[in-house]
Amino acid sequence: MIRTFVTGVAISGAIAGIAAAQEIRLTKPAVRLAHQFSGINGFRELSDGRVLVADGIDDAVLRVDLATGKIDTVGRAGPGPGEYKSPDGLFALPAGATLLVDLGNARMSVIDAAGKHRESFPIAQGQPGAGPGPVPLVFPRGTDSRGRIYYQPVGGGDSGVVVRWDRAAARFDTVGRVKLPPLVTKTSGGPNNRNVRQQPAPYPTQDSWAVAPDGRVAFIRAPVYRVDWVPATGSKPSLGKPIAATPVPVRAAEKKEYLAEVAANGLSVSIENNNGQVSMRFARGRREDDDEPEPDGMEWPEAKPVFTGATAVGPDGRLWVERSVGAGAARAYDLIGPAGEVVGRVVAPVGRRLVGVGTKGVYLRHVDADGVSYLERYDLP
Repeated sequence: MIRTFVTGVAISGAIAGIAAAQEIRLTKPAVRLAHQFSGINGFRELSDGRVLVADGIDDAVLRVDLATGKIDTVGRAGPGPGEYKSPDGLFALPAGATLLVDLGNARMSVIDAAGKHRESFPIAQGQPGAGPGPVPLVFPRGTDSRGRIYYQPVGGGDSGVVVRWDRAAARFDTVGRVKLPPLVTKTSGGPNNRNVRQQPAPYPTQDSWAVAPDGRVAFIRAPVYRVDWVPATGSKPSLGKPIAATPVPVRAAEKKEYLAEVAANGLSVSIENNNGQVSMRFARGRREDDDEPEPDGMEWPEAKPVFTGATAVGPDGRLWVERSVGAGAARAYDLIGPAGEVVGRVVAPVGRRLVGVGTKGVYLRHVDADGVSYLERYDLP
């Protein structure tokens, strides 16, 4: 068995050295939905202003009208066509369709504008050379207006690639390379039941990236914080200038916050090979058979990375990058323009986190003391 933990942990951020940038402090939501979500794993704003929300814990994909509060369910839980288990990411496709990442069934599904299932295809594509590891896996991180899927193959090493998959042309091509964190590997079991566990060290310093609707790709570089844009044509990238930052020290509170994030949101990939019969399982959060991590048994950096893996590109083409702040502080986001420059910053209310940017505003998730999630929309000036 090979188990890889991909911890897309969102870490908050402090902003420094951007005196010319406009700061927007969000205070009161324009709309707060009364519905209680067990989790908000995927989000997408539709062209008519409604939104889709994937709740992986309750096994539901919901279509929500924030103006009226009306909610209906798209599809249902199960293994069959039009069904899903542990629904996760939601991404825009042409003609109002949506790409759903169905973790529990190890596949992706296409839902049309009317909310009907159209097709499904496996997460494991088996494309030779598409990525390291025994089987190339496609976990989408974005799509563009042409319906091309962008992902980062799962695997080891200190660098990786961002791949663009054009399903219509049956073509995979590399958009750029990214710095990856070193993986901590632990092996247990015998020759016939070998368990290999890999996961990054806490608060790893690594590159991130995001896709704009027009097909441009933003690469957020580390450890020197800058943003490079690769044009949709794939021509020479536009290199940004370094952005100033203040280190955020890792203390006991930051360690506790990190472990809580991994337990709730870390993506686990389990691959078993029994005499040539390969099976895979995907899940969010820590599995029941995983040991509870102990902070004292982990190697912690002195400071958090400057930015987190939480990124998004809005309809206006601006990139949102979550910066690091101390545990429990308000989350803050740099707004990055086409030349890699900081054109603004947004500070969310305490306890809120970005889930999406749309034409109707910015959408945040609020998790209360009981772990219940609420969806809010804020207007931007």
